[in-house]
Amino acid sequence: MLNYKDYVYAVYREGSFSKAAKSLYVSQPWLSTTIKKAEQEFGISIFNRSTTPISLTESGKYYIAQIEKILQIEHEMQEYFSVSDKVGRGHLSIGSSTFFCVHVLPSLLSRFRQRFPQISLSLLENSPEYLVKKLLNRDIDMMIEAEALKHKEYVSLPLFTEEIMLAVPACNPINEELAEYAYTFSELSAQEKNEYSKPAVSIGKFANEPFLFLQQENDIYVRGMQICKNAGFTPNVRLYLNQMVSSYYLACDGYGIAFIRSIIPKYVAYSDQILFYRLTDSLVKRNIYLSYCESNVSPLQQLLIDFIAAQMT
Repeated sequence: MLNYKDYVYAVYREGSFSKAAKSLYVSQPWLSTTIKKAEQEFGISIFNRSTTPISLTESGKYYIAQIEKILQIEHEMQEYFSVSDKVGRGHLSIGSSTFFCVHVLPSLLSRFRQRFPQISLSLLENSPEYLVKKLLNRDIDMMIEAEALKHKEYVSLPLFTEEIMLAVPACNPINEELAEYAYTFSELSAQEKNEYSKPAVSIGKFANEPFLFLQQENDIYVRGMQICKNAGFTPNVRLYLNQMVSSYYLACDGYGIAFIRSIIPKYVAYSDQILFYRLTDSLVKRNIYLSYCESNVSPLQQLLIDFIAAQMT
């Protein structure tokens, strides 16, 4: 079978035989004959020549979709061999919180490994303080955390901005008073990124409610305490926990109110026993950073940095 894909794709891309012939440095009659041979070989019509610009038939749409898959594979092959020549084999390590190590990074790094299987990866899950020490000692190559690293040799690249919300047991009577502010699990899941349809509420409305807090070394603990302080009260903390997902499930069971990430519905089981509230305090917005030593970035490290930035920003 002759390889017609470059010619067919050029006509599709340019929208005309004359423009495609010019871009390919061939004559228009020769290109038209070549496309007809392709159509005859497959027994289909690829282009509808009665429209201006020419359009694809239904068979042509399928043909182009398959061409684009082939082109993507060829691009990935070229990228793989190019990277192999430049960086060879190696190992990279990345540190982050339990939430990212368990729920976010595995799928992201799996995609990286599929593209660059010659590079091995490892994850280190621990507290921010511990990870900073490991990064400064060069025991890990990079870390993802909510705080920017303040060190002259290190750079913190902002990946995205997230919002901290309240998860409130659906059985709590306070929800009746605040119905106009509350999101169900399905409603929060359906919200576009940073585009919310309901107003934020003051956390002061929840001053008399029992809270579930993360441990003191967690950034959300620090922000949560300050948010409550800004509203003029000290929260009644019923339980301290190590993981946000645990806080979520305990809130679903009615144990108390928890501070959670707005992206939590992507990573936990659906529940109709929980409601979510946005908060008015400015501290609910925070950046997530990728930190690394800028003065000592290897080609291998730069490859992973670029990949993570492209996937998460």
